[in-house]
Amino acid sequence: MEDLRDLEKKVAQRIIEKLELDLELENISYTAPLFTSPEQGGEKSLGLDSVDGLELVVMLYEAWGIKVRAEEMPRLTTIERVADFIRQKLA
Repeated sequence: MEDLRDLEKKVAQRIIEKLELDLELENISYTAPLFTSPEQGGEKSLGLDSVDGLELVVMLYEAWGIKVRAEEMPRLTTIERVADFIRQKLA
């Protein structure tokens, strides 16, 4: 059986590769915000912007065959939520 966090790890790795981020996989929190926001508090975000968000949508389609509708984008705020979104779409 797949470890509960395996999908989060795969999502994080694909984000690092697709966006060519200078980050180490083991240093990424699955609950950290993906996108930079002026009102964010707590955990530091990965610093993605709107263009990176489009790349994220492309990555989801290429890797898992998932099409993301515009109204679904606000749900994709952390690696953990992206993984949950994938699980829901593939269920």
